[in-house]
Amino acid sequence: MAEQNVRISLDDYNRPLVCNVCGGRMIYKGVGEYQCEKCANLDYDDYGKVRAYIETHPNQRTMQDIEIHTGVPRKTIRQMLKEERIEIAKDSTVFIQCEICRKSIRSGRYCEECAKKVRIQEAAQKAQKNHHKSMQGFGQHNKAQEGEKRFHRER
Repeated sequence: MAEQNVRISLDDYNRPLVCNVCGGRMIYKGVGEYQCEKCANLDYDDYGKVRAYIETHPNQRTMQDIEIHTGVPRKTIRQMLKEERIEIAKDSTVFIQCEICRKSIRSGRYCEECAKKVRIQEAAQKAQKNHHKSMQGFGQHNKAQEGEKRFHRER
């Protein structure tokens, strides 16, 4: 079975919408941080928790450590790596793999070489799609031929 590429939405990062102290509305302040509009209580979404842990524990940054200390599931941490929201440390012996060539990378889905190929392929597909859109509307349909074969192949 082929692995599907599933993106996690912002809601899956467990954004705090309501203050757990006073029930007020939480306002996004940036980099995963939210502040209550009533009591100024600070809270974090999953990204904010992971980011804060990485910044305060520079030597304990395995996915398992992050999951244990923040409560953020590994699946979400892996998605943050793929989205390039976080990055594996330069001195780390652990890496993730390029989805195409399996080369070791620190974040994202592809190594530099494969990312270039993907961008070129996506640009070609977009150009082809735009070409097909520009060709729409050509040709005529004769109402008298409704339900009949319109083209015949000569043998």
